[in-house]
Amino acid sequence: MARTRKITDKQILDAALEVFLEQGFGASTVDIAKRAGISEASIFKRFSTKENLFLKAMGLPGVPPWRSSLESLVGKGELKKNLKLVGLQIIEYFQENMPRFIMLMSKGIVSPREMFKAKDTPPVQNLKALALFFETEMKLGRMKSMDPRTVALQFMGSFLSYVFLSQMSAPLPKPEDYTENIIESLWQGIKP
Repeated sequence: MARTRKITDKQILDAALEVFLEQGFGASTVDIAKRAGISEASIFKRFSTKENLFLKAMGLPGVPPWRSSLESLVGKGELKKNLKLVGLQIIEYFQENMPRFIMLMSKGIVSPREMFKAKDTPPVQNLKALALFFETEMKLGRMKSMDPRTVALQFMGSFLSYVFLSQMSAPLPKPEDYTENIIESLWQGIKP
């Protein structure tokens, strides 16, 4: 009879993610096993190769939490406050996932050019969801009528740039202050 597992795949993947983010793809599976509190052989029994472990550990989440917020906030409450909330959630999402994305690009697993060419990749879906949110708010008269895709790109791009520069240790304002200022600036062009 097989022994029951004392450590879950998720625990191994969490340990692998930490080690890969610290050391890159060249990280040793011995270090990962040590961090997870298991033998190196246990890693290979479950993930067969280091590359499989890397891909599973680095995998980007499906639908980001901020998209769920868009769906629940559209047409409700004060739009300006809603935009601040979503902006902070986008910053949090990118802070958590940008290092993973960069690691996947450095390994050649993800190509930004190919990712944006395809019609249904997560970044394209995220921009479409954001554009739909803005389009709906415009139709409801809660925003000035303009190209919702442009507003979505402006909105998303400002937060993506913020996180990218913060990853390079640029001295930036706190996320709350930055979000407040970006929404204030954007609001001047989109208010009804």
